[in-house]
Amino acid sequence: AVQKVDGVAPNGVLDPILAGAQAVKLGLGNIPTFLSPDSQIAYTSVTFSDTVLDLMNQFPPNGEKVATDYPNPYNELQTAINSVNAGDVEVKIGGAIADTWNQPVSWWGSHADEVGLGLGAILLLVAFGSIFGMAIPISTALFGAITAGGLVLLLADFITVSSAAPKVTLMIAIGVGLDYSLLIVTRYRQFLKDGYQVNDAVGMALATAGKAAMFAGITVAIALLGLLLVPIPLVRTLGVAAAIGVGVMILAALTLLPALFGLAGHKIDSFRFPFAFKDTSADPESSFWGKFATHTSKRPWTALIVGTVVLLTFAIPFLSIDFGMPDDSSMPTNLSQQQAFVLMNEGFGQGVNAPLIVVASVPGATAATLPATLQPLTTELGVGKPAGTVAGVQYAVGPIPNAAGDAAIYQVIPSSGPNSNETQTLVSNLRKGIKAETAGTNIEAYVGGTTATLIDLTALVVKYLPYVVGAVVLGAFILLLMVFRSILVPLKAALMNLISIAAAYGIVVAVFQWGWAKELVGLHTTIPIVSFVPLIMFVILFGLSMDYEVFLMSRIREEWDTYHEPRKSVVLGVANTARVITTAALIMIAVFFSFVTIQNPTVQVLGFGMAVAVLLDATIVRMVLVPAIMELFGKAAWWFPKWLEWLPKLNIEGSPELLRAERTNEAAMASSKASD
Repeated sequence: AVQKVDGVAPNGVLDPILAGAQAVKLGLGNIPTFLSPDSQIAYTSVTFSDTVLDLMNQFPPNGEKVATDYPNPYNELQTAINSVNAGDVEVKIGGAIADTWNQPVSWWGSHADEVGLGLGAILLLVAFGSIFGMAIPISTALFGAITAGGLVLLLADFITVSSAAPKVTLMIAIGVGLDYSLLIVTRYRQFLKDGYQVNDAVGMALATAGKAAMFAGITVAIALLGLLLVPIPLVRTLGVAAAIGVGVMILAALTLLPALFGLAGHKIDSFRFPFAFKDTSADPESSFWGKFATHTSKRPWTALIVGTVVLLTFAIPFLSIDFGMPDDSSMPTNLSQQQAFVLMNEGFGQGVNAPLIVVASVPGATAATLPATLQPLTTELGVGKPAGTVAGVQYAVGPIPNAAGDAAIYQVIPSSGPNSNETQTLVSNLRKGIKAETAGTNIEAYVGGTTATLIDLTALVVKYLPYVVGAVVLGAFILLLMVFRSILVPLKAALMNLISIAAAYGIVVAVFQWGWAKELVGLHTTIPIVSFVPLIMFVILFGLSMDYEVFLMSRIREEWDTYHEPRKSVVLGVANTARVITTAALIMIAVFFSFVTIQNPTVQVLGFGMAVAVLLDATIVRMVLVPAIMELFGKAAWWFPKWLEWLPKLNIEGSPELLRAERTNEAAMASSKASD
């Protein structure tokens, strides 16, 4: 876009940009240059001879800026523009190539994974109270993250992978890696404290917490692979990449972590940190979380109503979610593409930033016959007609033929913005009209462009969302059915997960779409929610929620098998797991929030949404709603019909014999301490 300033002749504003572009021999072809009605702003489209992917591959590694003599066409265009971008003329470049070249990169954004690991290290240091206790999970997560990142880059050599996939994979891999390591290290330290030898403690930690971590990880991976049901390559590759990250972390937790245990031995508690959490394992019922669970269990209806109302209130904004694609208006104001976007809007209206491309193919046509053959299509699109002649069309340009004369493109500028309902209606009407005009002819014509692609993408997501949700929820229900041998527990888990995820969606809409506290996530304007982001969030969050569900409910089930007292089993289960769940959630939240600093709308929304969801799940759901519901269920929570006994039983916390041996040893240790 070129902006005229005072003192420049109305048509003179066009000359510098045209001369500069021609000077570098990029060629504008037959695409015209447009002047705004007030002759203050002009724009032209530059068509590169290379494809977008080829141009991207010519850019410097990691999007780093280099000297202006870097050999690529974009830089040549920028050099030509710089020669005239002075004095009375302001020239800005926008478009997809500019978005790739001028990536906004902050220190925090480019080091999000390191920041996440650093915050996780601090939390682990406070949780375990020792340098070794912190270093072992961090080393495992770091190794797994590097391996997962390498595998995703290797995958990109064979298939096209979303640009957000590496960051999303690292975000999830680091989060679950630290989580799983925390669970296993906690159990290992407890076995050492109970008097087991190092090798025995390692084996029992893997047989209990290791199996639980593996089960949770497999559940997350299966949920992520549920994205394969959606026929959108971008969504599928994100799901596969994230599942690879989770799979690598499972292997690291079951192989590298035990090896580090063997090296550290009893020294895992060496180099104590003075500000560690106080150990309350000797009397869990008198701990803060034990007292909290007791209080909740005594007032289950109050806790259930208050917790549910809070979550449903958070979910209200979700009802007004507006799917769209963030445009250059959300970019930092110092970038060329943001300034070009504003100039285009100012001079030509919102629709100029949402052009529709109509591609027509006429086999056997020539350059001489093509215009006449396409005349019905030209009329249908409103080429050369005043704005509004075709409903929703500001103006249309074309046909612009190819060299062979058997195909052409039109550019249709809507009168509304890229994310408006009016533009979606226009796309639908154009497709219907084109189909009617080309029926019975040899003309093949299609409506494309970024806006049309977004509409198609949203339609596919909406179509396949019920299948993905149904498959993930049903799969999780069956797995929990086999683990806990209960009907009500899996039903409760599915319902609570759905409500907490809806609440997270609502908060995401309030921040990113409504603009509440948007500055806290680095936004200067609101942005729509990309249609596939809630879908990806769902499968990730449902899988992660299973982690805490399995960890908490398996301990409650263990206490139930020991005491057969509903309230006591819930209180002991919550008291014995609350600290680990809270620490794991804080680590996950820290890792996810660190990725909000990345200037990529997809990664930002995913990071923020998942951090909020984990916070809600680990607090309101696990610590308030679950104890209340389990208290109301009473003994019925563990009812299991005989006609389902044929289902295989999964012992994710070790065999009953192993758990009995552990309890016997704990009792012996307690008796020994009492006699001393």
